[in-house]
Amino acid sequence: MMKRVGINIIFLSMFAMAAPAYAEVALACETQSVTFKKREYRCPLKANGSGQKIRFKADFAGSHDDTQLSISLSLDGLPVNCGKGSKTWLKGEDGEEGDVSLECHLVLDGAAGTQKMLRATVNMYHAEFVRVQLSAL
Repeated sequence: MMKRVGINIIFLSMFAMAAPAYAEVALACETQSVTFKKREYRCPLKANGSGQKIRFKADFAGSHDDTQLSISLSLDGLPVNCGKGSKTWLKGEDGEEGDVSLECHLVLDGAAGTQKMLRATVNMYHAEFVRVQLSAL
């Protein structure tokens, strides 16, 4: 019996070491303006010098057939081209209903310690805004 427990512990330890560790660090955004259809955010960032991966995510509830949602971002005044895995707009007629999210994946370049400013605009029509999240991956 004890031998089996020991084998299970070894197996679980090997599995835990083999699984990649993905740390996600929450970053802060300041709300700049809020209206019924639009929210704007200002997110100060500091480059780490190694092309840090950043994700901006907006969550909504109550999406249905006439919902329209979008996010747009700029970094230091220049438009951000969101990377692979991003979803920056949604039309409810495409079949996504209920709780939905939009997100933008980007890489923050620059010398370590360089201050950057990410600005985000969230547009919504016929869905309830839940929250935004900014994280370093």
